[in-house]
Amino acid sequence: MKQKSELERLEPKDEYDIREEDLEEEIKFVIDKDAFKGPFICHSKKTILEDKKVSFNDLNFNYSIWKCKKCGKEYLDSEQGRRFEKFLIIKKLLEDNLITIERNMNFDGKTYFFRFPKELTNNLHKDDLVDIKLLTPDGKTFLVEIKHRD
Repeated sequence: MKQKSELERLEPKDEYDIREEDLEEEIKFVIDKDAFKGPFICHSKKTILEDKKVSFNDLNFNYSIWKCKKCGKEYLDSEQGRRFEKFLIIKKLLEDNLITIERNMNFDGKTYFFRFPKELTNNLHKDDLVDIKLLTPDGKTFLVEIKHRD
């Protein structure tokens, strides 16, 4: 019986489509700390590192990608992915004319909160909804939108 190579075992196959009902017991696994670092495997070959550049207005961003020689598919490792995500956030912020306000964070024993300046609250009502969009996975950058209840 022919044994599969390491690269063949790592390549995803449709025959390995596992559904929840196929599992008979709880499975525990550990993800290696380097699992999301390149090079990656595509078409049973290692990807190659290439430099890329993206520009927005006068802002240039250089980053590296892992590219498959055969199909041209590009992969970002975790470090470059975080860097690219920050660029996209900056791009979003630069696309709008933003007014920024710095406020102190408060804590009431259970929850962190901040207060809006009086000048911005003229059209707010206590039954309005607050829509918070998380912009970064670490929970430190988000967009707050106040929606009036109809």
